[in-house]
Amino acid sequence: MMEQEIHITLRYDLAIGDVNLNEIIYRLNELKDLLMLRITEKIVQDYDDIITERLSRTDIFPSKARRGLGRHIRKGDPEGRFCRGRKVRKRGYRKDSRKISTVFGDLSVAIREVECGTCGARYSPVLDALKIGRYARKEMNFEHEVIEAVIDTNYRRLIDGRSIDISLGGIHNIVVGSDIDETFQEPVAIKDLSAIMADGTGVKQQQGRKGELRAVIGITKAGCVEPLGSFTNTEWPEIERIIKERIKEAEPYNIPFIYDGEPGLDDFLSEVAELQRCTWHGPRGLYHALWEDGLKKKQSKPETDKIKQLIGIELPEGDFEILKEEDKEQVRSKYETSKFEIKELIQTFREKGYKHGTSYLENIADRLFTNIELWLKTGVIAPKTTSLLERLFREIGRRLKRIAWGWSDKAVTNISKMIMIRQYSRDKWEKYWKEKLGIKGYFNIEIAAVS
Repeated sequence: MMEQEIHITLRYDLAIGDVNLNEIIYRLNELKDLLMLRITEKIVQDYDDIITERLSRTDIFPSKARRGLGRHIRKGDPEGRFCRGRKVRKRGYRKDSRKISTVFGDLSVAIREVECGTCGARYSPVLDALKIGRYARKEMNFEHEVIEAVIDTNYRRLIDGRSIDISLGGIHNIVVGSDIDETFQEPVAIKDLSAIMADGTGVKQQQGRKGELRAVIGITKAGCVEPLGSFTNTEWPEIERIIKERIKEAEPYNIPFIYDGEPGLDDFLSEVAELQRCTWHGPRGLYHALWEDGLKKKQSKPETDKIKQLIGIELPEGDFEILKEEDKEQVRSKYETSKFEIKELIQTFREKGYKHGTSYLENIADRLFTNIELWLKTGVIAPKTTSLLERLFREIGRRLKRIAWGWSDKAVTNISKMIMIRQYSRDKWEKYWKEKLGIKGYFNIEIAAVS
């Protein structure tokens, strides 16, 4: 490590007796990005000078002081092999400054060029030292800032507000080009989950076509969300195959799979989880079934209210192991009574000729109490609705449905994964970006003094 100092001179004028704090802050905020840009330019220039000096003055700087510096392709080597020479001659600055878009604005730096004393190749050692690719025009923090802004707003607001100087197409390319789809694929132990849920929602895509976004999440025993996957225009059987690959120890386990009745989910993950119909969507679905049987809302409301009452069994709080047996027995009694009354209701529907209502209730009856059965067996309190996943879709919808143009499948998949991971796995999200940005503690900066 080597300590350097940058001296900054700021000038200001003020109207004595008239200026207020708000205006001071306002003007400093205007200056912020430009100040950071100039500091960045100075740091890069100083670093360039330091590297060039070490490579050119081998009489002063030993080999260990040049370690990791001066990597370049051997001149005229058709196989692109690296030269082992680390002694150079200064050859001035490149004709054109190197321009790179950053979160502070466009960085423009005059870059030194050197000539290798071994192979004669001309190159700029600071570019390799700073991990700046030959054709790179944006630094990685720029991509990070764009993605964070898109997650928080949407493409259109990002452009209109000019929070980042980039075109609409440029933002789209960053999102599509992200490697988020290939990351966060580590196995998840199903024994650490209390439930799994899946759902889908419609999205507007390119050329006005409608697409389908589908997501699967796990709920940990601590009540936290574990994103398992996000998919665009992918059929449920394929999604099931992918999720099974992520679920470690994918064998039968006593957790519910919660869904709202979407077609294709009736047997989803049935090999590793118990099916649980969402207890909020269940009564709503019954209302629609009875409507198909000709019942108006006033006529069907008593029936839907009864279902809500029967499945709304409250579980006692506290450690299952120390609960009184009479409390457990009370839950068991309500559960058995509710199941019996639903069977009676099915028979009543059949006698009244409610064909659709009968069929619907028969199909969901055995899947309305999975959470109760799990609690009676294990003491684990699992969710019984898909509300967490629906809130997630609302978050995604705010960004997808309000934009003026369509999204590709890749863009929808990537942005939905980003939202899921940042919202529910913030530690993993920050770790991902630190690794991507190469943040390893090799550079630190502080304000030494203001005078």
